[in-house]
Amino acid sequence: MRATTVFTAVSLITVAGFLSLSMLHVSSSAMASTSDAEEEEDYNGILVNEPGADITFAYCAGCHSERIVAQQGLTRDGWEELIEWMVEEQGMGEIEDPDYSEIVDYLAAHYGEDRPNFPN
Repeated sequence: MRATTVFTAVSLITVAGFLSLSMLHVSSSAMASTSDAEEEEDYNGILVNEPGADITFAYCAGCHSERIVAQQGLTRDGWEELIEWMVEEQGMGEIEDPDYSEIVDYLAAHYGEDRPNFPN
């Protein structure tokens, strides 16, 4: 009888430990999801949330704030010249198609000369 009681106690402790670790994992995952959502919400608060925002953010925010992108008001040619300048003078790696076209299309559509006032 005593062996059964010890076995039951050990089993309960093992199950409790497993559940605690499982809850810790769930809590960590929930916190990571919240952080990811906050990060996405942050860049979406600056960049226009339309197709092309993700790829533009991925390439541009690696070197500077997305606010710098949002402040610009350039024609399509102006965006192409600015990207060329960043490659030639600032050491940015070239952006290959289809990414290049998607980024320039996005920038020209949402950050042209007629863009709305800078957000925030």
